Amino acid sequence: MRNLLLLALLVCVSCTATTADITDLTDAVVVFLGASITEVFYYPGYDEFFPDYDFHKVLEFGPDKSSVFPDIADLNPDIVTFKECGAYFDEGGDTDMPAMQGFMQDIADFCATIGAVPVPATTLPIDVGFGGHTQAQLEDIIEFDIWVRGWCTDNGWECMDYYDWIADADGQLPREYHDGDGLHPNQDGYDELGPHVIPTLEDVELTTTGASFGQIKALFR
Repeated sequence: MRNLLLLALLVCVSCTATTADITDLTDAVVVFLGASITEVFYYPGYDEFFPDYDFHKVLEFGPDKSSVFPDIADLNPDIVTFKECGAYFDEGGDTDMPAMQGFMQDIADFCATIGAVPVPATTLPIDVGFGGHTQAQLEDIIEFDIWVRGWCTDNGWECMDYYDWIADADGQLPREYHDGDGLHPNQDGYDELGPHVIPTLEDVELTTTGASFGQIKALFR
């Protein structure tokens, strides 16, 4: 019976779809999903730096973010931007790339179930020689970020390209943008990234049908 009702609703939506009310970023709910870099990015929240926007942080400190999917769903976001941390990449250059890519795909799949637009982000560079970080680790991050950009292009998504916005000529996190651990940006580093956030999100297509498949599925949870 549930399946028949769901099918009927889908048919109804397909016949009567209208433009959603949310067509402007200032009307959208945006979730930033990440770990320590997301946590400290304009700590504790975005209200002071992005006062006209409904931005929220959701934190999970491992590469698999699925444990916080219910927290994201509770916020009913229109956009979810998400990233993996450079600390998850192996210092010996033996990062499990299929696993890392799979964690990102899991988030994008989850976004589809709740009717949110995914905006994947690249992993920030590290500064080799600080905090035990290595050239092999940096090369894994660069390889992963190439995949992220291509994945976004293939799916028609915007990319929050933190790596490109902050990397120096050697592809590393500039020394002046961290306080010695070679991983976490300092305030100057975040100030370098911050101005790119709104323009990237403003390029996200927010015009959708009046009800998404994800929203309909939520009625049957």
